[in-house]
Amino acid sequence: MTTENSKKQNISEFILDEEMKKINISNESLKPIEPETEYVSMMQKFKEILNNKDSDWTHQIAIINYLRRILKFEKKIFFQFFYGIKIYPKIIEFIDSVRSSLAKNALILLNELFSEPMPPKEDKANYNSLIAVIKTTIPHLISKVSSNKSFIKNDSNICLESLIQNMKIPETLLTFIQLMNSKKNKEGDLCVDLSIKMIKNLGKEFFVQNAQFTEFMKPIISLYEAQKNANAKKCQNILNCFVEVMGKDEFDKKIEKCGKKEKENIKAIMEAKIVEPKRKTTNCSSLHFRKDIKERKKTFLLSKDNSKPNKSVATKLKAKGKDSMVIVPKTLKPNDENVAKNN
Repeated sequence: MTTENSKKQNISEFILDEEMKKINISNESLKPIEPETEYVSMMQKFKEILNNKDSDWTHQIAIINYLRRILKFEKKIFFQFFYGIKIYPKIIEFIDSVRSSLAKNALILLNELFSEPMPPKEDKANYNSLIAVIKTTIPHLISKVSSNKSFIKNDSNICLESLIQNMKIPETLLTFIQLMNSKKNKEGDLCVDLSIKMIKNLGKEFFVQNAQFTEFMKPIISLYEAQKNANAKKCQNILNCFVEVMGKDEFDKKIEKCGKKEKENIKAIMEAKIVEPKRKTTNCSSLHFRKDIKERKKTFLLSKDNSKPNKSVATKLKAKGKDSMVIVPKTLKPNDENVAKNN
């Protein structure tokens, strides 16, 4: 039996045939887990296949589908292995896979994970593991929103929306704010929009009760200090959103708890005059001028002699008394009447 056949036989002990064939299975079509499943050996086998670069990509997709089944029907077991033996780093890595179908299925699994309720803080292991997944996943999602493959772009946006709606923790917003300093302008602007959306979704009470408010200010101030002119608008938009959601009085109370330098920077951002870059416009006179130039060029080309001009030649003309030498320009022929006039 070949190695490939043995792989298929081993994985088929856990995977349904339909999971091996289908690229995209809807959540409603996922089937319950078979009773008395040996999860320990199964998950170890899954991790081995996921981490092996030479594994059949259809097997990896089948494993992702199986993990989706466990998440839906056996959540405790899912969290135990997804976090416990660290399967999640490879799933996140698949977002960037050259195999579009593999990337899509990884995004579907992560979206279903982010659609689940947050574990309580008392469940420290799962709570902290989920935070690690969120912070690691968001940069990948941001980069994929600009993908030229529409379905990858759409699934990334769906994941981001699930994060905003369901993962209502400081770390989600902090990650968005920290990524505003992206060197790629489009990604930085996207993170501003996501941060604003997240602030509005969290609501006033979240920030009033949250003791970590100064932590939100630090990356905003750092971004402003890095390039004041370039980043002032981004920072101002975020701070204005905080004021809008919290109210000016509550916002000022929170700012009072910041250090002296932080207060000065926040004040500078709020009072900064944003100068929009001037767009290059073409007025009517310049259009008329350009049109006039085109017409003149056209007229010149039409009037130009299409025949190849003769090279400049030195023509020796004999006249009474002394020989005379006349240089004939390129545009003139030696026998032109101008020669006679010059003589």
